[in-house]
Amino acid sequence: LSNVHPFFWSMKNKSMKWVIFTGTWRLTNKEVENDVRTAVRKVLARGDGIVTGGATGVDYFAMSEALLIDPSISRLKVIIPTNLTNYILDYRKNWNKFPVTEESINELERILKQIKGLREEHLIEMPPEYDITQEHYDFRHDEEVAISDEVCVFQVNNSTGTQDTINKAQAAGLKIALHKKYNIKEQELGM
Repeated sequence: LSNVHPFFWSMKNKSMKWVIFTGTWRLTNKEVENDVRTAVRKVLARGDGIVTGGATGVDYFAMSEALLIDPSISRLKVIIPTNLTNYILDYRKNWNKFPVTEESINELERILKQIKGLREEHLIEMPPEYDITQEHYDFRHDEEVAISDEVCVFQVNNSTGTQDTINKAQAAGLKIALHKKYNIKEQELGM
């Protein structure tokens, strides 16, 4: 896992636990959002930190709540599969489809820039690629697992990307501290 920033390796050895928040980026609802935000508050209240993949949906809710509770973001780490510019371009080009909107992409860009501005080393941008593939996203899961101690999962409709993180975390011996499952139909979201 050569792309893990040295800063994160130094953090791995501290007594504080780092908890991956993983879940679906596309289909979410108020229940998922409330569950994620509640879990973030619990993790931060016990003195531990949050790791996310910097996407819309579950990752966004976790980043947003962590910023509300700890504006210094000393206990928030975000790993994205390319540099920030390419990441947002990829979202706009490939993922700007219901239920992801231009507004949610703009908000994602805003929060990622805020994190980078507050503590640049807390936003890990993997090597830039212009055409991001599923392999890049899956490799990001490897990086999340490498710096974490346990996992909180918010899995919608048996998401395969979320399952990839779960499988990698289990193979690495990480504790699955929370695994919530949801069934959400696009029609329920007003499509």
